[in-house]
Amino acid sequence: MNGTSENNKWQGWLVFLLLIPVLIAAAVVGFFVFVVILGLVLFASAVLLLRLWWLRRKMRRSGPGPVLEGEYIVVREAVQRNEQTRR
Repeated sequence: MNGTSENNKWQGWLVFLLLIPVLIAAAVVGFFVFVVILGLVLFASAVLLLRLWWLRRKMRRSGPGPVLEGEYIVVREAVQRNEQTRR
């Protein structure tokens, strides 16, 4: 019985020693994945902001749009006038 508990004790330390490099490697890989994703998000947001700035600049340079002129009739008043002329 004494040998079995000692064997389990060594197995526990062996598992612990093998898990340390695995956890360190996972943390390093996770950090680099986070940095890459953060870089992609920052790049995409910079491209979007640059595009919006460019469109606003283009719109300001083009000046105001053409003024549309014309006549209009308010439909409610036109219907009331037509009803009054029929009577």
